[in-house]
Amino acid sequence: MAHSPSSCRAIDDSFGPHANTCRGGFDFTLLFEETILTILPLSLFALIFPARSWYLSRRTRKTKKSHLTAAKLAAWVTLAALYLAELVLWAAFTVVRTRTSLAAASLTLTSTLGFCILSYLEHTRTIRPSSLLNTFIFFTLLFDITRARTLLLRASNSSQNHGIAYVFTAGVAVKITVLVLEALEKRRFLLAEYQNCPAEATASLYNRSFFWWLNPLFRQGFKRVLDVDDLYTLDKHLKASYWRPRFLNAWSPGHSKSPYSLLKSTFRLLWRPLTQTILPRSCLTALVFCQPLLINRTIRLSQEPINDETTQVGRGLIGAYLFVYVGIAVAMGQYQHRTYRTIAMARAGLVSIIYNKTSTLHLRDVDPAASMTLMSADMERIVQGWQTMHEIWSNTIEVGIAIYLLEAQLGIACVVPVAVSIFSFLGSLVAMNFIMSRQAMWLEAIEERISATSAMLSCIKGIKMCGLKDTLLDSLQKLRVKELHISKRFRRLIIWNMVFAYFTQVSAPVLTFAVFSLRARNTGSETLDTARVFTALSLFALLSEPLASLVMSLATFLGAVGSFSRIQQFLESDERMDGRQLEPNDNGRPKPCRNAITVQEADFAWDATKPPQLRQVSLAIPWAKFTMVVGPVGCGKTTLLHAILGEIPSQTGSVHIGSASIGYCAQNAWHINGSIRQAILGMLLFDEKWYERVVKACGLHRDLQDLPLGDSTQIGSGGIALSGGQNHRVALARAVYARKDICILDDTFSGLDTSTESHIFHSLLGENGLLRDMNTTVLLVSSSAKRLPYSDHIVCLGSDGRVSDQGTFTKLVNAGGYITSLFSGQSDWGLTAKKVAHDKEDITDTDEGCGLAYSKEALSNTSTTSSDSSCIRETENDMSRRTGDVQLYVYYVRAVGWWATLLFTFAIVGFVFCISFPNVWVQWWAAANEVQPNGRLEYWLGVYAILGFVAIVCLFVSCWQMIITMVPKSGENFHLALLKAVLSAPMSFFVTTDSGVTLNRFSQDLQLIDMELPIAALNTFTTFFLCIAQMILIGLGSVYAAVSFPIVLALLYLIQKTYLRTSRQLRLMDLETKAPLYSLLEESLSGLATIRAFGWQAKLHEKSDGLIDRSQRPFYLLFAVQRWLTLVLDLLVAAIAVLLAVLVVQLRGTVAAGGVGLALLGVIQFSQHVKLLVTFWTTLETHIGSVARLRSFAETTRGEDQPEEKDTPPPGWPAGGGIEFRRLDAGYGGSNHILKNVSLTVKPGEKIGVCGRTGSGKTSLIMSLFRIADIHGGAILVDGVDIATIPRQEVRRKIVGIPQQPFLLKGPVRLNVDPMGVASDEAIIEALECVQLMDLVEKNGGLDADVDGLALSSGQMQLFCFARAMLRPGKILVLDEATSGVDAKTEEVIQRLIRKRFAGHTIIAVAHRLDTIMDFDRVAVLDAGRLVEFDSPYSLLEVPGSAFSHLYNSSLDVEEDEPKDGV
Repeated sequence: MAHSPSSCRAIDDSFGPHANTCRGGFDFTLLFEETILTILPLSLFALIFPARSWYLSRRTRKTKKSHLTAAKLAAWVTLAALYLAELVLWAAFTVVRTRTSLAAASLTLTSTLGFCILSYLEHTRTIRPSSLLNTFIFFTLLFDITRARTLLLRASNSSQNHGIAYVFTAGVAVKITVLVLEALEKRRFLLAEYQNCPAEATASLYNRSFFWWLNPLFRQGFKRVLDVDDLYTLDKHLKASYWRPRFLNAWSPGHSKSPYSLLKSTFRLLWRPLTQTILPRSCLTALVFCQPLLINRTIRLSQEPINDETTQVGRGLIGAYLFVYVGIAVAMGQYQHRTYRTIAMARAGLVSIIYNKTSTLHLRDVDPAASMTLMSADMERIVQGWQTMHEIWSNTIEVGIAIYLLEAQLGIACVVPVAVSIFSFLGSLVAMNFIMSRQAMWLEAIEERISATSAMLSCIKGIKMCGLKDTLLDSLQKLRVKELHISKRFRRLIIWNMVFAYFTQVSAPVLTFAVFSLRARNTGSETLDTARVFTALSLFALLSEPLASLVMSLATFLGAVGSFSRIQQFLESDERMDGRQLEPNDNGRPKPCRNAITVQEADFAWDATKPPQLRQVSLAIPWAKFTMVVGPVGCGKTTLLHAILGEIPSQTGSVHIGSASIGYCAQNAWHINGSIRQAILGMLLFDEKWYERVVKACGLHRDLQDLPLGDSTQIGSGGIALSGGQNHRVALARAVYARKDICILDDTFSGLDTSTESHIFHSLLGENGLLRDMNTTVLLVSSSAKRLPYSDHIVCLGSDGRVSDQGTFTKLVNAGGYITSLFSGQSDWGLTAKKVAHDKEDITDTDEGCGLAYSKEALSNTSTTSSDSSCIRETENDMSRRTGDVQLYVYYVRAVGWWATLLFTFAIVGFVFCISFPNVWVQWWAAANEVQPNGRLEYWLGVYAILGFVAIVCLFVSCWQMIITMVPKSGENFHLALLKAVLSAPMSFFVTTDSGVTLNRFSQDLQLIDMELPIAALNTFTTFFLCIAQMILIGLGSVYAAVSFPIVLALLYLIQKTYLRTSRQLRLMDLETKAPLYSLLEESLSGLATIRAFGWQAKLHEKSDGLIDRSQRPFYLLFAVQRWLTLVLDLLVAAIAVLLAVLVVQLRGTVAAGGVGLALLGVIQFSQHVKLLVTFWTTLETHIGSVARLRSFAETTRGEDQPEEKDTPPPGWPAGGGIEFRRLDAGYGGSNHILKNVSLTVKPGEKIGVCGRTGSGKTSLIMSLFRIADIHGGAILVDGVDIATIPRQEVRRKIVGIPQQPFLLKGPVRLNVDPMGVASDEAIIEALECVQLMDLVEKNGGLDADVDGLALSSGQMQLFCFARAMLRPGKILVLDEATSGVDAKTEEVIQRLIRKRFAGHTIIAVAHRLDTIMDFDRVAVLDAGRLVEFDSPYSLLEVPGSAFSHLYNSSLDVEEDEPKDGV
């Protein structure tokens, strides 16, 4: 019954909010609208306006003058004029108004004026449309539309108030115009310095709410292959340079009080973005719980009679469905996007401080694998844990709300799901107690494997030469199996949690309905009707989903907490304590009266708990002089240099340096991957004239002339593309180019031939050498006594670690100490500095090695290599960057096995059926209750319970099958395939592929396959089948809704086609851009002493920040496009829900209530699971990229083994050791021949020396014997067998080789001495005693001690390699300049060892020191890759003008003339 106008006036002047039957009975009261919809939001604006205006007024102008500014102001003024007119009309005496009408109109007018001022400030002082204004305008516009409807209806029912209604409606129209103008983006109006801001930074509120700013990226990705440079740039809040100083300031390990201090510091730093996520998440919770209320009202509507009132309610429900489901879409998108934005900020800060910490580590604590695991595996866990971090508090609230609403529906029976939930939660807590410890054990196992893999990659040439491929394959695969075995302890906890997570969803409805029905039957109260059943089921869904999410969120968050603790432990690790004292004068230059370096009574030890390696060291290094440090192998020469560099603190005494300007060349040359020029410049600017002088002085000018790309040639990781000599010369050039006050050289000249060494020495340290001219203080450690006469000062270290002598050369020789012993019996050495003539042709060629001897084609490839190899990147472009790569999933299934996959699939399908069919079952039950209330309860409940039990069993089987059975199998197979591909790759692969890229395969890719991929696959397939089941339920409930499914499926196809073309590329770029970051980390740690000596830490921090920022772009945008997909699918769900609501309203009376409930419940569950499906599927798509990369790597990496290498050598081969090189042409890839028509025969047991000038092909000759260099023509026969027909691993195992650069494997001493595992402990001990290392081994724990704990010097490592060679079976020994890095006495030991222990072997030795091969049977002299002489050494010396005699005479260094002009 309608109210009279007078009664409606009274109702409108009450708060209401419902206006009863006034205006059709579907309206608010006017007082309610004026109070809640007008005064409340405008009062809130009045509070915010002053602070926001003051803030904006202090900022600089960012936009140019434009028509948009005038249009906005004009619109606001027009709106204010209309509101003024409205106020005047409300003030009229005859108008019927409420108590708040005038206050609302006045506040509206004043607020509009404030909006006008704020609009101008927001337009001119910010780069994006105002979010604050747009939010207020949008919501107040909705409120104003509601008020306009009320005023128009009110005017139509009376003769008054028409003017107010029309003016207010006009104000609504103008406000729509204002909304459009305020939403317009301002990029074209921005000043020049703001034009390049990221798309997101300039996007409007509506653009960002619906992720419209990503559409241009989707268009590009759909049309073509994307590159990182095509992606949007980052705003400053996502950059490492922004967060690194803030994290460093916030993190103070000295004040750490708990293992969670880093986590707390991160929370404090990111409190603003963290709290900004709370609002959208709260809105999401509120909107989600509107769903069961809508279901309840819709079912009741379907049962009510059709009249005007129910029709109005139906229309309102349609609007409510639209608002709720679109609101869910937007709130979910914004909540997740803000969460991932926070994660990107945390990642930028954490990765940057991890790298920052590496520059302060003590050298003994350097472990690239540990740091890389923190950057990759631990960061991945933090990302995962933080993705659902807000679910912890929000799910807790949601569980409470669900329980409260259940109590309203089911009464006391709601205790049952609460009890089940508590039981489930407690069961999960049991597992959570072990998560952090078991994850830590797993990560430690990963570290161990990565560390061993990194060590393998760093010495791959020696591994190939020694035939250790199978040994490494077995050793690393065992570490992988061990790692996967340890991981099963963690995986079982995941299964435990997943079962308990679904336990509530399955068992709570069964038990609750059982209690409710039994109680109803016993008390005769209400039974389960359709509305009650489906409202309760929707609430169960809203209870079980957040509860399951809460359990899994807690588990992943605890994993993230554990990773934070591991990072914190790393950040709290000991730092290098530089105890040196710097003594500059007032103007910063060294004091002329002091020494450059002074050490006083100092003891030095790598480990403070052990006896010092150097004792009571006192020495003085004079300014602008050339000082040499000599001593026997293992005496501590390198340790002394590290002490001078501040790498080892003095336990007693002191170290004084006169200048911090120090250049340093390590014993093992260190480089960052890049071009030769970049390696020489380091972090300095290019000075062409000085650069040319340095290159010439270091003997590199001809090398660069011969290279196709000159100094733009890439050197590869660790300089692998360079030979040993070139590595040292480039490192030396870097130290000289830096023009430092002090230059420290650690045995830099040992790997150079005599001519090159003489040229460089005299160019740098001769009378007019560069370093002499600059008055540089030079400190050279050397194992050779050759340059002692040229030194100004000499420091001798004894074998006990003490300074035995120091002084000038003449003084020490006359004193008759260690220096005299170095020259005894060597009458050819001049005891005074001789001036050496430099024959420019002596250094006209490059060093040969595995690197720069490659063909020009190979070198051209290296120059274009960035973070990944070109061939792999191309293949990945073709294979994985395009859509439709179904074969990738087939490849993964093959790796885990078809039967295992089928069992997993059947279990998943069984699980989905058993949790979906009960919805139909309870519909039948509710329908039966209408006929016979509470009848046959045992039947209905029994089947219901059986379905639940089978669901839990199927879930357990599927989880176990995937996580415990399939993952370890795939993990072993993928690792084995990857390891085989790497170990079988030719040396050219290691030159053209950055080691960080390869290591990234073994670390991040495998880690994703191990953990994230199986969980994502399990969740994806489960939710996929659940979505299908729920679509069936919707179809069963409403046939008309089912008609829309073909349209929905077509839309889904178009959406995924658009999405995948971009997301797959972003996924690959995300993985690829992390590789250079890992490479830089590895390179920085390997050259930490060099970096700190040069003072390059800050420059490398900047480079690291740049690489982090580059990797952030695909990382952040990948999450953003995933949120776009979530939003689109949520909007699709909204369309289905609204369609269903329309059908229910329009088809009332023809649709059964049970069908309505089933369909609406299906919509709720479908909306939940389609979002989960997107999350899990996008995660699966991301992680399946690792499988794509591994497959691409394994299939495209060309193996060095050839089809013709299939013959088995005779038993005992090679029995004699005879070798014949028959017209041999050989090289490294391509058609470029390094060796040309070389023919020579080595008789069994013969000892052959190989010599020649640098670049003559010496190393290539022996590399061809080991099949590392490719044979292009001719043949090599060993005991009459062509080695090209035998598997090259067999050749390498049968020939004993000792490389120029010694290498050790990760593991115990026993493994390193006997990697083949064929020798007894007695034989191993005897071999170590022969090389005088057994005492050192016994001191450190015997044969089972970790070889890294021995702290071997370079010379001792070489002796260790000789011990390994002594235990190898075989009749042929090949030495590649194996004594270049040891002193004269150690060389005597080695030479004696060779002649004694290898007396019956055929020996081929490459030598720069020709005196070591003078007693060999014959000498092969090579020149430009050709054999020019082959005879006994003394016979060749007797031939006038022979090449060998020329080399030998040059090595005596007795020429009288030295270049007078320097360089």
